[in-house]
Amino acid sequence: MDPKVPREPGRTLGPERRLRGLVDQEPDDLSPERGVLGDLGNRLGPKGRFLVAAAVIGAAITGGSLAYERYTTTAVTGVSHTNPALVGLGHSLYDQNCGYCHGIDLAGQPGWDGSFPDGNRPAVPLDGRGPIARLSDRDLFDLIKYGGQPFSPPSYKNNMPGYDSSLADADIWAILSYVKSKWSEETLARQRELAEQSGS
Repeated sequence: MDPKVPREPGRTLGPERRLRGLVDQEPDDLSPERGVLGDLGNRLGPKGRFLVAAAVIGAAITGGSLAYERYTTTAVTGVSHTNPALVGLGHSLYDQNCGYCHGIDLAGQPGWDGSFPDGNRPAVPLDGRGPIARLSDRDLFDLIKYGGQPFSPPSYKNNMPGYDSSLADADIWAILSYVKSKWSEETLARQRELAEQSGS
């Protein structure tokens, strides 16, 4: 009932006055039971509701993408140098763990190709030059995981540390995926050929 329109006893309001009375009411008076979300929705207005919906959808898409990338990178059991998510993760891990010795550009340390019969050789390049492409993916994985010393003669001092306690297996595969993403097609083909010849 419209509080602005007095009603005489025994007389009902006409349709116009009843309608006008409803339009003049505050939204809270129309449906007080609609709850906090309904009240918030009315206060935001159409543009505000659109922005909230867009933010919720954006957060859901971002969360889904991150979960998918995390799943694809933790389930890795080999090199995939064409997988952008894996290569991106490998790039970040390489910079944190390998770039100091092997160079951010994978070029290795100066003098790596010299003669070091007793060991202490500078870090070799990982860009496809030098001895790296002669090793299979599994050999490279083992070298990163366990370090170079287990694969060297006892009298040879290998400076390559092992990362078995600081990197998960999936992280090592990600690093190798990044490294191999920088190799030329010729280097990739040569590594495949050598791996086939050695049966690894």
